[in-house]
Amino acid sequence: MACSSSLLSPSSSILRPSSFRLLESDEDSFSEPKPDESKTRRSMARWATSLGVGRTFCVSLLLFVLFVSLALHFSLGPGSVSPEWIARRKLDAALKVSSAMNGSYFNPSANFSFVHISKGAGSTFIRLLKSAPLDVCPRSEAGREHSAWYQHQVACKDANYHMVSLRSPRHHVWSLFTQCKYGPWGKRVTNGTNFPNSGNEVECEECDETDFDRWLESFLPMGPDKERYYNCYHPANYQSRALTSHHVNPHGVDNHQHRPNLTLAEETYRDFDFVASADFVHESRCLLYYRLGPDAPANTVSYLNTACNCNNQSGVDDVHVSHHALGHRATLRDLPPRTLSKIENLTQIDTEIYITALKDFIARIAWLESKSALGRRVLCDSILEKWEPELAYLNLSVTELYNGVRKELQRL
Repeated sequence: MACSSSLLSPSSSILRPSSFRLLESDEDSFSEPKPDESKTRRSMARWATSLGVGRTFCVSLLLFVLFVSLALHFSLGPGSVSPEWIARRKLDAALKVSSAMNGSYFNPSANFSFVHISKGAGSTFIRLLKSAPLDVCPRSEAGREHSAWYQHQVACKDANYHMVSLRSPRHHVWSLFTQCKYGPWGKRVTNGTNFPNSGNEVECEECDETDFDRWLESFLPMGPDKERYYNCYHPANYQSRALTSHHVNPHGVDNHQHRPNLTLAEETYRDFDFVASADFVHESRCLLYYRLGPDAPANTVSYLNTACNCNNQSGVDDVHVSHHALGHRATLRDLPPRTLSKIENLTQIDTEIYITALKDFIARIAWLESKSALGRRVLCDSILEKWEPELAYLNLSVTELYNGVRKELQRL
């Protein structure tokens, strides 16, 4: 018996996952050529009949061939798809950014909730929101480091807009450690524990590297017996735990959730009205101030006009809230490979979330620079040069991301 025509039809949902349908239409010049449907059915029917096999076997074999074909297609990497297909996907992404951002303004008279993920520049952004001035919850720059759920449902439940900032996981984990070692609060809560500390009164880069490696090692391999955190911070996927936990302060691990649910973390991330980047504070500030719209406070309008321009940054004021003087490093990529590997093991979910957030953020900055918004450069070459090597561990190029989206937006 020949295979059913409904199973062999190119429009069948079995053969065409929904993710491909957006690229296929009669007008779509990038669509792959469709096979001769009737010829395919007749050939399969003759082949099945000659071998004496039935419909079930035929369908099973067809699905197996389809599976292998798709697996090969995706495993071969970027070179396995046509440049036209890649260009179409980039253009689709640019269109989505443009349509989502155009005319999308915040009401500056509303209440803004900013979820302060520990060591994610939350104190800095809360200070900026207050100085705008905007009505922000919480008002305190420290100590109100709630989970997203707790802040949405309890602490700032009446807010009109919800915001958060995310940070490169490698740099975030280092900051967690140095806060525990050098910050006044960190010194107090780790006192009496066996927190790795070979001295925290003077600058000692070698000591920091050794203590940091020992600290990371104490949480590996992740499991129920590695949940102590010296009364300070547990570094295992801290940012995604803050997005998924129901705890008031997610400093430690709840219910052995070292690896939070990625889908839930992504859904929470998508629910925010604004996601800033702790690694690009100035650029986040420009984007936020622009989105306050025509009724934006005078302070924010002034900053947009005098600071958000790579050709003239006379008005830039480097607002940065620091909780300790020691332990800061200009780069982290030069840490020992064994140490970097431990960070990677502890932040796999955070890394997935951050890559998504970074791509979205870069796309929005490129939109801000487009003719639809400011029409001038905001993310300057010097900043790209700084972060290009530091973020290379994510297996992406922040410069290529930026240039790619800018190019597509210029085509719109």
